Amino acid sequence: MRGKQIVIAAALIIGIVLLCYSLFIGIMIGVNWFGTDAHTPWHMNNYIVLEGQYAYSIFGLATMVIGGLATGIAISAFFNYNNTKKTKLILTTAFIIALTMTGLGFNTLDFMLGGFYWTNQTYPPPIHMPLIGAIDVWNFYFFFFVVPLWISGFLIASAVVYFNFIYKPLRAAEAYITHKNLSNILHHNAQPKVYIAESKVHWRNQDM
Repeated sequence: MRGKQIVIAAALIIGIVLLCYSLFIGIMIGVNWFGTDAHTPWHMNNYIVLEGQYAYSIFGLATMVIGGLATGIAISAFFNYNNTKKTKLILTTAFIIALTMTGLGFNTLDFMLGGFYWTNQTYPPPIHMPLIGAIDVWNFYFFFFVVPLWISGFLIASAVVYFNFIYKPLRAAEAYITHKNLSNILHHNAQPKVYIAESKVHWRNQDM
């Protein structure tokens, strides 16, 4: 169980680090949506129109993280030992939310950040990353922003769900079995000795 604790903690820490990093990159490359275009109307569809800053934050960044979170919840179906109807309903709902939020977040970011990787219908110069070198601007956008943003939610949800619904019940079951076995052993040793039969002592008469 010690190894599982380390894996769960590592997944949670990595997820939080990736989330902070991805949000930093998202704000950096989408800085215009928090500055000059912050109040520009953005049409999600013909009925939902938001200011650019809210559309980018809610339907871009947030929904991408939620998509990863929902996927992390749904993936617990592969490790779940209690497949009740309620559990299946929750996991099915999480799977649908995961697909919807991931698609919505990716499309929103793709449209709102088109100017970052496709300026005047041409690719901008490569981005130079420390220890890596020059990276194509699209590859940077996708592999160093979108993917880490989604994976951050996935790792956080997977760690939390596994810890609460799989790891803790297993530990509780092991503790219960251990306690029960010890109780039985102590109870068995504490039982008084029981004699099956008892015979009287007969003294031989000396006159005989």
